[in-house]
Amino acid sequence: MTPPRRPRGLFTELTEGVYWFLVLDVLLVLVAAPTVLLWTVLSPSPLSSVLFVLAALPLLPALSAGLYACRSWREEKELVPARHFLRGYRLSVRESLSVGTPALLVLALAVFNLGRSGSGGLGAGTIAFLVVGALALLVLIRALSIVSRFTFRVRDVYRLTVFTLLTKPLSTLALLSLGVLTLGTILLVGEFLLLVTVSLLVFALWASERPVLAMIQERFVSSADPSEDAPAAAPHRHGAV
Repeated sequence: MTPPRRPRGLFTELTEGVYWFLVLDVLLVLVAAPTVLLWTVLSPSPLSSVLFVLAALPLLPALSAGLYACRSWREEKELVPARHFLRGYRLSVRESLSVGTPALLVLALAVFNLGRSGSGGLGAGTIAFLVVGALALLVLIRALSIVSRFTFRVRDVYRLTVFTLLTKPLSTLALLSLGVLTLGTILLVGEFLLLVTVSLLVFALWASERPVLAMIQERFVSSADPSEDAPAAAPHRHGAV
């Protein structure tokens, strides 16, 4: 018979949390190093703005792996952030690039057109490209959140992304809020503060996306009948170590 676990003290919880966030932060920064290096050498221009967005490609599997590590830590209660991050990266690298690259291209196109029409006023074209860019970013983050936990076909990921963005307005608003917070941090303080708080932002994203993933688990995975033509074919859940 397994002996019951001893109650954990507040100091233990705090020190483990600090350790976990520090390790995850270091891993995310290491994976993002090529992107950050390219960002620092780009000069302001419409073409550079496109390259700025496309340089974020390595961040797609990193974000998905970070979300996987957050879920594994909170659900499995294992203090091995590096192992969970690397396993999440390996499991979702192909899916995250497959679903994230098209959205990133749309975002790059919107940024390019915004740079070309960079005047002081907010014309109809500027507003349209701002909306397109914001929608592409929402789709990108939600799709990465989905592939961090499940494996679906690419078109099913997009269908679930649009479906959940419309049917989970509070979670969509949370995504917008995190986006505004991140952009404000970069503009007002600088991107270097973002490097030391990225693990906190990823954890906040995971927490805000939990209701969405739980709904997908309940409606499209747990009750999926292999004999029926379900909306998302052949899904499976990324298991934890």
